[in-house]
Amino acid sequence: MQDLVKSYSANAHLIDKFILTSLGKVNIKSLNITLHEQLYKTFPSLELIYKCDEHMVQDSPNIYRNSREEHHIGADRSYLVDYEKLDNGVYFSGPYISTATRYLCITVIYPVDNGYLFLDFRVRKLLERFDLIEKNNFFKLLNRTSYAIIGGGLIFFGLFVVFYGFYTFGTYIIGVAPLGLDTVFKPVIALTLGLAVFDLGKTIFEHEVLPKTQHVTETFNAKTLVNFLVSIIIALFIEALLVVFKISIHDYKDLPYASTLIASLSFLLLVFAGFIHIMRKSDKK
Repeated sequence: MQDLVKSYSANAHLIDKFILTSLGKVNIKSLNITLHEQLYKTFPSLELIYKCDEHMVQDSPNIYRNSREEHHIGADRSYLVDYEKLDNGVYFSGPYISTATRYLCITVIYPVDNGYLFLDFRVRKLLERFDLIEKNNFFKLLNRTSYAIIGGGLIFFGLFVVFYGFYTFGTYIIGVAPLGLDTVFKPVIALTLGLAVFDLGKTIFEHEVLPKTQHVTETFNAKTLVNFLVSIIIALFIEALLVVFKISIHDYKDLPYASTLIASLSFLLLVFAGFIHIMRKSDKK
């Protein structure tokens, strides 16, 4: 969504001029069936039309391309207008999320008899009209579907690992499985890994699957990566501690292997600390 806003802002003068010129070719005096059919035919990017009186109070229904809604009559639309920027009665709003269509749009306010005509244009279609962005609907659908399957699978297996951890601990409690050193460590490892996998799947869903009207605009979410790495490192340290306990109980000859594992994890933790330091410096800049 940020890319759409940036692209529109960089080409707003060209787009606004095109809309204004096209509206000048249409005989706009009052809102009627013939007019809104002509406007929708002229502008494929047009999504919504309605009229307001001189006080910016809506006095017509919301007219969509194939339907209309009456219950918006009487609504105050003055919040959409910056009166200082009205130029001969014409006003172009900045990009915003429409409450009616849930898409990123701009509103053009055009003077007509006894009021103003409000025209909502979808920003994406305007940019596609001028070839400022590529139109790849099939690829976008394929991309979103793929992420939905991958993210959904991660969420499912994350929850499965969590329930497996509880199930394992339950078998120890009821006496189905014998008590041992693994009684606490294995469920904790399962819960930690389950949390990491679930959080990763949830993030994929938020960024790549859910509608872009959500307040998720970061291309790279460092917090998610940090949480995932922390969960993995904690699980590995718990596993290393379990290995040390097992070796100390059974055979001290294998202790160097456990020491090597702990040393490797310590190096991994050092690299991770360096990553955190670099991320904090970039945030300050």
